[in-house]
Amino acid sequence: MNYSDFVRNAAFSGSFYPSTKGEILKTIGNFENRFIEEFGDLNLNDYSAKGIIVPHAGWVYSGFTAYTAYKVLSNMKIEKIAVLGPSHRHYFDGVVADKNNFWLSPLGKTEIIKDDFFDENDVIHSDEHSLEVQLPFLQYFFPNIKILPLVCGNLNADIINKTAKHLFDYNYTVLISTDLSHYFPYDEAKDIDTVTINQILKMEDRHIEACGINPLRIGFSFMSLAKIQPHLIHYETSAKAFGDTSSVVGYASFWF
Repeated sequence: MNYSDFVRNAAFSGSFYPSTKGEILKTIGNFENRFIEEFGDLNLNDYSAKGIIVPHAGWVYSGFTAYTAYKVLSNMKIEKIAVLGPSHRHYFDGVVADKNNFWLSPLGKTEIIKDDFFDENDVIHSDEHSLEVQLPFLQYFFPNIKILPLVCGNLNADIINKTAKHLFDYNYTVLISTDLSHYFPYDEAKDIDTVTINQILKMEDRHIEACGINPLRIGFSFMSLAKIQPHLIHYETSAKAFGDTSSVVGYASFWF
């Protein structure tokens, strides 16, 4: 097999999101119907976004919240996007790209950007869901887009700022993948998430309860360079899906 043929197959279709093209399109259609109900008067021409912040749980829990950000971004003309997420299964330092040249989902194949600024590690990418769950949304809204998937490990200030500057200098649109608080009772989770959301809006990395704190730090540095700020679009918790308020996860979407 030639290097150009390397493809990362979908690892989480059928668990985090639907396993067939038909079911993905049906689910997105349901998200669209809900979006019209909740944001019917939203004029997408009012938005000029350089990126979004989205959750990465199973679509049944956080899919609609993520969809709201993609909907806002859909008015933009985007050719390439850097997709940054945390590592849930591997411990390492730095930011790593994937060595594969294509990523596959039930909606088809998407070309991966090869950027020499980043080291590559296909093992870290192979079982990371925080980026893969974004792929069908990106394919749906931007069929010809190329993506740079980046998994973030432990980061120091130098890596954060250099990564952000590279993404800014090379005119990437940026997607930050993060959930908010995990497994608190509903009322407590809302209080914690309110603090986190306010800190994100101020681009301050203290007192943030979010698994994607390191991708967020890169996002804050990127926004500072671009002289832009994040704006909240939607917030809810996993209790919305099935009603269990005893232990919930928080989700929010932003554009910037």
